[in-house]
Amino acid sequence: MDPFANYARALDVAREVFAQVSPDTWGNQSPCAEWDARGVASHLVGGAMMVAACVPGGSIDHATLGGDVLGDDPAAAFGKAADEALAAFRADPSVLGRPVAMPFGEMPGGMVLGLFTNDAFVHAWDLAKATGQSTDLDPELAEGVLAAVKGFVTDDFRKPGFFDAEKPAPAGATNADRVAAFLGRTV
Repeated sequence: MDPFANYARALDVAREVFAQVSPDTWGNQSPCAEWDARGVASHLVGGAMMVAACVPGGSIDHATLGGDVLGDDPAAAFGKAADEALAAFRADPSVLGRPVAMPFGEMPGGMVLGLFTNDAFVHAWDLAKATGQSTDLDPELAEGVLAAVKGFVTDDFRKPGFFDAEKPAPAGATNADRVAAFLGRTV
């Protein structure tokens, strides 16, 4: 079993969403109050760049992440960053059992993997929602992401700009929509 399979799937979900963004929707407001669609896309690219730099033991400058990481072709920028991030994990599977220094603190490699799997999936949902796409994203992966976030997003993590209070998911909501509602998004 590939320990990085779910991360690869989450990145693929995001790739599919990026590929379907209509150019006139980049300025649309996202479910994340502080970001429009382009802001969510920048976060996704920046997260993948962070993984690619930090997992092998390097670092990344916050100024790099704060700049324009999307360029003229956001889908290509994400694809390149996602490929490099996944390659960084797969280059040394022992990373799962050792600490990784991230810009926000050191944590076990397995935790970094889980964090960025969930982050890629959830923000792919945000980008899909902001740009008018279907949010029925990889139901099986969504089920796993929901179980994971229910395990670590506790009430003390819920604060505006981070994770808002859980919102109700409508009857018949997709698994991905249930993830989003649990994390405080309006579905």
